[in-house]
Amino acid sequence: MNNATNILIAVNDSAASYRAVTYVGSLMGNREDCRVCLLHASPPLPRELLEFGGSSDPQHEAHEEAHIHAEQARWLEAVRQAAEPVFTRAKRILHEAGVPADAVETQMTATVHTHDIVLDMLEAARAQQCGTVVVGRESLHGLRARLTSHLSEMLIRQAHDLTVWVVE
Repeated sequence: MNNATNILIAVNDSAASYRAVTYVGSLMGNREDCRVCLLHASPPLPRELLEFGGSSDPQHEAHEEAHIHAEQARWLEAVRQAAEPVFTRAKRILHEAGVPADAVETQMTATVHTHDIVLDMLEAARAQQCGTVVVGRESLHGLRARLTSHLSEMLIRQAHDLTVWVVE
């Protein structure tokens, strides 16, 4: 399949994200040759869940490591559950636009650091053989626009072999 018709859309629960999904749906609806991957980037793990500081007592360290891994798993499950309504709404928008349900898949990234989100998105696009990455962006004006770095700008700078659509 031509990877130009394989599209990755970064989704979250924002108006900009749903505008991006709607835009892709308007272009890809009723086409049999497209595939859409909805990607939700989980927020980075809270600092307190990153790692245990260690202990000189091996039993205590093993217990603490098991505890932190269990806490990480609980946190990730809560993030997955929070993403489900986002995926459901995005799939509904695409379905209503005529994108076949079997052409839409979902994926989550487990981002460790905020600055890695763009790299995670690009890696997911390449792994899914998507030729296009779509993100939504809110319009900002004045001083706020100058002080805010958009994820889309970082994505454009780093997506050397991919097409990037920014829907505002």
